[in-house]
Amino acid sequence: MPDKVHDVTVNILETATCAPGELEAACAVLSNDELARFHRFHFDADRRDYALAHALLRRTLSDREPATDPGAWRFEADATGKPQIRGRRGPDFSLTHTRGLVACAVATAGRVGIDAETDGRSADVDLLLPEVCSPPERAALIALTGAARRSLFLDFWTLKEAYLKAQGLGISEDLTAIAFFVESDTDIRLETSGAGHRADWSLRIYRIGAGGRVALAFDGGQTERDIEVRRPRTWRD
Repeated sequence: MPDKVHDVTVNILETATCAPGELEAACAVLSNDELARFHRFHFDADRRDYALAHALLRRTLSDREPATDPGAWRFEADATGKPQIRGRRGPDFSLTHTRGLVACAVATAGRVGIDAETDGRSADVDLLLPEVCSPPERAALIALTGAARRSLFLDFWTLKEAYLKAQGLGISEDLTAIAFFVESDTDIRLETSGAGHRADWSLRIYRIGAGGRVALAFDGGQTERDIEVRRPRTWRD
């Protein structure tokens, strides 16, 4: 366990090189409901990523509270449908998995959301632009072409997903009312005209390998010193 418990802990794991023993160990700490979901995935890679994401979250929670074994955590949904620890409030957490990349975030105070995507995701940018992007985002994308345009679109997409997860809101929200302005991976501004939304969120993007990104959204006024970002080799590290 780290000497300092940071306000926000982010663990990011690339799963393509996961050894078979790591997957078996991950499944051993999942709940019966998680195992049932695990077996419903059609592709081996999707089963792998689901199991490792949930095991990684359990390990991250246990790093903060070593008296609780990773397999002992139990979860439920709050009034908005956002997962929380059963029978208590906090710490807030979020997890995500996409093909080959999983991540989780745990926050001591405030709300947190995380999302991951890679450039390998199949997405028709031109088709999705009107439904996903705000006018300023569309203007930024139209100025780009090819891979740069697709990459920025996925940045916007993961930021929106992370923000909505933190808020406990679904993707059915009006995404065009949420505008992100990305100056750099640590200089990201949010503007929103939607009811019940605030603009004073902290936002980050972490680049992973060739074309991967993890977006983080959290409130509470934390600085970089309050965030611990780890890149374990396995979910148990």
